[in-house]
Amino acid sequence: MATAAAGGTLVFWWPAFTLGAYDAVFFDDMLALWAVATAVLLSGALLGRRGALPWGGWLALSLPSVWIVLAIVAPRTQGFSYLHYFEAALTLVGAPMLTWLLSRVLLPDYAALPVSERWGAVAVTLVVGVLAFLLGKFNYLFLGCADFDVSGNNTPAHCAQGRPLHHV
Repeated sequence: MATAAAGGTLVFWWPAFTLGAYDAVFFDDMLALWAVATAVLLSGALLGRRGALPWGGWLALSLPSVWIVLAIVAPRTQGFSYLHYFEAALTLVGAPMLTWLLSRVLLPDYAALPVSERWGAVAVTLVVGVLAFLLGKFNYLFLGCADFDVSGNNTPAHCAQGRPLHHV
């Protein structure tokens, strides 16, 4: 369970933090989600275990690729702001789903785990995602604008002014 939760959390925490701090999910977060989803999709296909994933799992893993195709073919006008909402929904729903799917494809004894442990990994991913969002939203309590500058990130609108709080 811990392995699955850690894998899902690694993909989920930063997009949740940036959504809290910047009110946005950045393209590199979406591409990271795409990379993990595609790796799980291809791993599941190569492992060839029949029934390892339900058809809905295969569909869910293809959603990040659908997002990329939509972004390529959609006109770059104001009328297509729905893509932003699709990105946010894909990230927030996709990471816990990836935790579950990754467990199903890559852990040989997944089916033997108690249901509580299977869903526990998804729950841990969700909790860490919510906490990361809140840390992003309230970043001014423990980070300064200079911390964002030093790390190469833009400063969010509500960061604390002053020296980096975590400068070594």
